[in-house]
Amino acid sequence: MTRLDNFLVYAESNRLIVCGVAGILIALIAWGDFVLPNVSVGFLYLIPVLVSAPALKWPQIVSLAILCGYLREAFDPLQGISARGWAPVAVVFNPASWVPGSTGRLLAATTGFAMTGFFVAELNQRRRLLAEHLKEREEQMRLRQEAERQVRILIETSPLAILTLNHAGEVRLANESARELLGFEEEALQGKLVEPYLPILSRMLHSHHSGGNIRTSVECKGRRPNGDVFLAHVWLSTYRTSEGPGLAAVVWDASENLRDREGAGVDSMMATSRVLIGAISHEIRNLASAAASAHAALGAANGVEENEQYQVLGTLIRGLEKIASSGLRVASDREAVVADLGTVLDETRIVIEPAMREAGISVVWEVSGGLPLVQADHHSLLQVFVNLARNSQQALESCPRREVRIQAALESDLVVVRFRDTGPGVAHPEDLFRPFQPGAHAYGLGLYISRAILRAHGGGLRYEPETPGSCFLVELWPVENAVEG
Repeated sequence: MTRLDNFLVYAESNRLIVCGVAGILIALIAWGDFVLPNVSVGFLYLIPVLVSAPALKWPQIVSLAILCGYLREAFDPLQGISARGWAPVAVVFNPASWVPGSTGRLLAATTGFAMTGFFVAELNQRRRLLAEHLKEREEQMRLRQEAERQVRILIETSPLAILTLNHAGEVRLANESARELLGFEEEALQGKLVEPYLPILSRMLHSHHSGGNIRTSVECKGRRPNGDVFLAHVWLSTYRTSEGPGLAAVVWDASENLRDREGAGVDSMMATSRVLIGAISHEIRNLASAAASAHAALGAANGVEENEQYQVLGTLIRGLEKIASSGLRVASDREAVVADLGTVLDETRIVIEPAMREAGISVVWEVSGGLPLVQADHHSLLQVFVNLARNSQQALESCPRREVRIQAALESDLVVVRFRDTGPGVAHPEDLFRPFQPGAHAYGLGLYISRAILRAHGGGLRYEPETPGSCFLVELWPVENAVEG
């Protein structure tokens, strides 16, 4: 800031001191006029006007201008003119005794002083506005620079690879994660064409889509300079620049996630298969046991033990018993697993609520806090809950009132999860858990397999009649009370 700027700032914040200084200057000028009656120093009254104008408002400037104009005229040597000619007079305070033309000179002087004060005040006002504008711009620039710095920090420290491309498909910006992902740890990635490494980005950049910019996510193949291939999950958006279209992309190496997902899928499939084998083997064993009893009774009653066909039938029955026993051994060969019921219910909510909402079904959750860990496989239990929710959704398709209520609480030694709905109910509950029910969805295996999964971990699934609607009850053992199924 210049000295003038410093003075103007000081004048605005110290009005009394500035006005006092202006008063002293007016007194000194008036005293000079009195001491030198033959010399006019009235122009010096501009000084106190210039000094005090930044600290005054327009009525005060007018008052000061009138005072300075009056003093200038009162001490003007022309007032010494009389009928006898020139006669020096120190001061004439009475305007009635002033010489002709004094009123015009007073008006001109007052106007000049006032206009000078207004000019200085307006100049100061503009200077203040300009200073505030510059300060605001500096603050905005500081905030913008701080935001840019934060964005740079976010980009550089992000575990996700972040890239921006120009209209030619060349990398304009790449963070450290992007360089590591694409294998450019020792080499600059900026300026490289992205097509050899992530071809989908180049295609999306130059694709001719109608409408606005593209915002989407895709999974694609990525390639590193050394030939390694990985699965890339990409979130991208295009934008317009003066040079042409640009693209920003966030890239994640989903290869490990793919391996984990496929591994979990295989484990879940194997667990479900063991459960299904066990359930089927149990049914086969029951049938084989009944057939063996009937076979023995038939042989004893009719004396056909030596009959060849009778012996073949016995061999077949014993073979079925061995198959059933083998299947039950496979089903029992499992590791103890533990599931967080709260997490499973949260995942169930994420899976079922969008479809329920789209079908016009309201879902009410009544889940007690602090649910214990339960003896069950996480993914299998999630499949059971989703199957029960979908059954309720199908039952509510033609109902005027559509509501599903899911309750979970600890009851006695068991954790109980209920799926209630306002549907028409079940006409023949005794047939619910039999496979291959006529008219059932998915061949009628859903409830059969769900109960088998729960029984494999010592739990259970049963139906509770309600009017109106229906309720399916899932029973699970807490880990501290776990039993063998």
